[in-house]
Amino acid sequence: MATNFSASQTQGNDEVKEMYCEECEKHEDSYAPADGFCEDCVEYKCADCCRYHRRHFKNHTVKDKDNMPQDFYFEKCSAHPKELIKFFCSECEKSACQECKDKDHQNCNNVTHLPTLVKDIKPSTGTELKDLKENLDKLSNDVKNTEKEMGDKCVIIDSLEGRAKSTVKQHNDQLIENYEQQQKEIIDNFDKKMEETIAKLKKERKNLVEELAEKKSMFKAKISDAEQNIVKTVENLNAEFKTLKKKQLTLVDDLKKLSADLEQAQVLGQNCKLFLTMKLTKRNHEQLSQNMQELQNNYIRCYKVEPNIDLKPSIQSLESRTTFFSYKEIHESAIEKTATFHSDINSESNSFLSLNENTLLAADNCSRSLVIFKITKINIQSYDTVNFEMLSGPWAITKVADNKVAVTFPCERMIRLITFSESMSVVNADDITVRKGYYGIAYSNNNLIVSTMGPVTVQVLDMSGRIVRTIDKDSMGKPLFTQPWYLAISPDHTTIYVSDSSRNTVPSMTFDGKVKAIYKDGQLNGPCQLTVDESGTVYVCGSGSNNVHQLSSDLNKVKILLNESHGMNYPVSVAYCQNNNRLYVGMSPGKIKVFNIRVK
Repeated sequence: MATNFSASQTQGNDEVKEMYCEECEKHEDSYAPADGFCEDCVEYKCADCCRYHRRHFKNHTVKDKDNMPQDFYFEKCSAHPKELIKFFCSECEKSACQECKDKDHQNCNNVTHLPTLVKDIKPSTGTELKDLKENLDKLSNDVKNTEKEMGDKCVIIDSLEGRAKSTVKQHNDQLIENYEQQQKEIIDNFDKKMEETIAKLKKERKNLVEELAEKKSMFKAKISDAEQNIVKTVENLNAEFKTLKKKQLTLVDDLKKLSADLEQAQVLGQNCKLFLTMKLTKRNHEQLSQNMQELQNNYIRCYKVEPNIDLKPSIQSLESRTTFFSYKEIHESAIEKTATFHSDINSESNSFLSLNENTLLAADNCSRSLVIFKITKINIQSYDTVNFEMLSGPWAITKVADNKVAVTFPCERMIRLITFSESMSVVNADDITVRKGYYGIAYSNNNLIVSTMGPVTVQVLDMSGRIVRTIDKDSMGKPLFTQPWYLAISPDHTTIYVSDSSRNTVPSMTFDGKVKAIYKDGQLNGPCQLTVDESGTVYVCGSGSNNVHQLSSDLNKVKILLNESHGMNYPVSVAYCQNNNRLYVGMSPGKIKVFNIRVK
């Protein structure tokens, strides 16, 4: 609603305000003087808007300029700043704009247009205004009369305040004096008790020191007994193996003596002695063979000794315990290993294996070739390359025999068997054409164990490529793998290990597909190639976590063997050489790191 007016109209207290057309202000943002008022719409309108309104709303009552409400109220609504206050609710005793009326007073029955409401009010003769003025005059007289009474009362109050302060100060001084005297008495009594207590505590301390010294002596004796028991246990185990070692040395000496006696009898040409020596050698050979078999069937007993008490136990806990160490036999594969850097090899390989102590084979997918590395005591260097005339390169490689390997070509849907001579030249190459693209590959008991991505399975093939068994689901019928890129076989050929890159897991299973264990660790991300040493220890490289994990044969975490501090940078391949105890770890791209492995 427009409320604009000129400066000349608003000067002084006798301001003259003119109502403007509400329609023009709302819709055209212009200000036209009001020329009429619609009682039904409760809106002021200019001459044009009045004509339009009468034409389209014939049933509305529109009053002209002379008869329209003239007592204008120009205050804006605090809740709706663009709206003028136009109404008064007699029930709520509140003023309202149009929006307040529609929202807050829709259920009120007595909401009236403000100018219309006050139209007949005569301020000069109104009873309400007269009463209000009389009440204000009476209140003003009461205020004047009260002023003298308040002054008299202030004199009384000031007098009372002075007396109260004097009384309080005098009494407080007496209280403080009394308080300080009692404090002195308390301190004197405490000093007396302290002297008595100190004498008593000195005596108690002397007794306590003597008691603790006796307990300490008993505790040391108990700890010493526990230590001797553990040491005796492990020494006995070592003695058993050392006895076997002596048997082995004796066996070597006996074998040398038998060979020498037989050789001497033959050289001398004494047939009788040769005959009897042969018979004796035959009997002794049988016994030596039996002893040798006994040595081969005896394995060292691995164990772990650990404290079975907290690092900071209470003295009560220490005194009550009878054991302090736990002895636990473990599998040889669970013994912690350490890795020391040996050398670097430049190679673009995604998979490799140690064929023997002198040769390392690396499958290079990018160059579509097989790289042969010669291993010496001084260094490791590439000295030959087997190129594959194919559209795609090799993926994984496994040892079939001392001079024979199998290589997968997933894009070619082929497995190639390559036989080498002693000088590592290719003697023969046989291709096995398969129906699926195989990635990971391992060899066991004249079978090839392979993995495929479409569908995702691990399969056992005979050497002609025929599928013997398919492993893809667990006992609940759920898929076992999502990305089984690489495989490995346990030394006893009873367990298949799989690295599942997508799930960040390493599951193990029997050859009939029964899951034995699943390794999952927050520090293993993107597992790729894995390998197993002669003790059953599993090594798996995490390409995303930049490390190599050492696992026991039953897939318990032993330790993180290698990490970024060892130069691990996206490791994708790993191989173990039993003959020289070395671990080869391939990075992507371009480098193989070689580490010497030993028991920690």
